[in-house]
Amino acid sequence: MTNMTATRLFNEALARREQLGVEQAWSFVQEHGDPTDARQMNLLYALAAASGRADEAFALLSDAVTEKGFWYPAEYLLEDEDLESLRGREGFAELADLCGKREEAALANAAPGLTVLEQGKDAHGVTKKANDETPASARPILLVLHGDQENERDTEMFWKPAQESGWKVGLIRSSQIRFSAAYGWDDIDLGAAELREHLETLRGTTGEDALIALGAFSTGAEVALNAVLHDDFPADGLILVSPWLDDAAEWAEALERLEERKPRSSWIAGAEDEEGLQSSRVLTQALQERGLKARLKVVAGLGHDYPADFSLRLVEGLNWIAEDKGK
Repeated sequence: MTNMTATRLFNEALARREQLGVEQAWSFVQEHGDPTDARQMNLLYALAAASGRADEAFALLSDAVTEKGFWYPAEYLLEDEDLESLRGREGFAELADLCGKREEAALANAAPGLTVLEQGKDAHGVTKKANDETPASARPILLVLHGDQENERDTEMFWKPAQESGWKVGLIRSSQIRFSAAYGWDDIDLGAAELREHLETLRGTTGEDALIALGAFSTGAEVALNAVLHDDFPADGLILVSPWLDDAAEWAEALERLEERKPRSSWIAGAEDEEGLQSSRVLTQALQERGLKARLKVVAGLGHDYPADFSLRLVEGLNWIAEDKGK
């Protein structure tokens, strides 16, 4: 299985646990999990404990916290059912206490993040050969929002083709940290405010007239829609992948806030992603009924994930958005 992100590993492990049992889920994560990733380590020790491997689970948790410096919510460690067999062990309370202190410090210092992929440079600022000579001031802007318990690094490999096609790409990281390397969007108003700040940062190098698009995966779609509908975010278009919307009908009712704005939107949902597909159908139909250009691409065999050919779909979608603006 290629591109085994933390989200893909979690989704696959959850599906295996529900369909085949915890043993199969544990074996899969043990084979494919990355012990240098805090989220994948969480899966490793949690499934080890759930499958009766308490000694191994405690060793993995201890390694994650004391050796790798990760932290997990103290409340989760003290209350999650899968970890019940670990709580009476010597040293567990100390691990939970250490995590609690790290959690407190992380929340106190939480801040949003922005990684910019510029034409001719990679995410680390290393100069690469540019694909064209278009000046930075003329480049369109794409701001990308990650999904739940993700970060901006998770989005890079999927959205990088936009940068290679001439867009200035801003990979957004929420300030709302869940645990090590895992961020969420519980407060979508805060997310929208941070998104606007990131736009102003990028506009400083591209100019006020740059074409602007939003890209989002899963729960990031709520932040993107909230920004456009409730914060008047000046998006010319949106590309939403496996969107997770708490109440699609309510979002459809809020479309009246668009007034004269007419952003194009491209929705990509998996045929096996029941919630994402339903939300996408409701919103695209509502947008079309208001005379807006919205399209839904349903991908056969896909669950809550990016399609394998997303790079092609992304570039085509961005070209479609730019076509409306004559850029």
